[in-house]
Amino acid sequence: MTNVLDLIAYRDGEYKPLREIGPSILDFGFIHCDATYDVMPVYNGKAFCYDRHSTRFENSAKRYGLKLPDVDRLAIVKELKKLNNVTNAFVWFLVWRGAPPSGNPRDIENCPIHFAMYIKPSYPIADSPIVNLHLDTNTNRVSDDYYGQEYKNMAWLDLTMSQRNKPADADTTILVDVDGNVTEGPGFNVGIVSNGVIYTADKNVLKGITMTVVEDIARNNGIMFCRLSITQAEFNNATEVFITSSSGGVTATQKSGPITATLIKEYEVMKDGYATDLN
Repeated sequence: MTNVLDLIAYRDGEYKPLREIGPSILDFGFIHCDATYDVMPVYNGKAFCYDRHSTRFENSAKRYGLKLPDVDRLAIVKELKKLNNVTNAFVWFLVWRGAPPSGNPRDIENCPIHFAMYIKPSYPIADSPIVNLHLDTNTNRVSDDYYGQEYKNMAWLDLTMSQRNKPADADTTILVDVDGNVTEGPGFNVGIVSNGVIYTADKNVLKGITMTVVEDIARNNGIMFCRLSITQAEFNNATEVFITSSSGGVTATQKSGPITATLIKEYEVMKDGYATDLN
């Protein structure tokens, strides 16, 4: 099996092994989380929702004042796919603030900006096609007031703490916000079904791209889709629960049913319609 660190990546105009990509431990992107990223799936050699992922990455970089280089990111994706000979994978886009020559942690103006991309084989959220979720009511998801749900950020401490404290029989966790409403989990959005209607949180979550595809599927199949706050009682009383992510698409949980099955089926059928050929 190939060591993932031996895969070829891209940084600041050069292709080199992933182990050489960085960042430095002095970079602001490392010590201050002054960075952003996006992750795009590649299915059967095709990039999924490239335009949506690329636009979100651009918007996130602009939000954090990280100027992106004038490069053809799609061409880099194609080259990484070819160099690493992968057909089902994730592509990561990263941009971060480096370290100023002064070493002063407040010398933002003199920091270089670094840009990198890499590709690695895909992996599931859980070993089973049905994910066992745990609702963590003791860890609060960071507020929209801090980051905004349109932007990716590197601040995963709340998500990591929740994962560390999950029960042994759970695959992953869902966090609540300061008001106790259900939000999201590490790298995925949550959808519930109640009275035939799909609901997903409208606050204190990343507006995930796969969930926007679910919204498209729901509209095409005459299923009502709503974004609003979800209480713990509504979550617990839901007839179905599913999750969406770049890594797993639409994924069933221990509480899924016929609408989830329809979403999974339609997602697989529709994937090519959102795909960009990388050959």
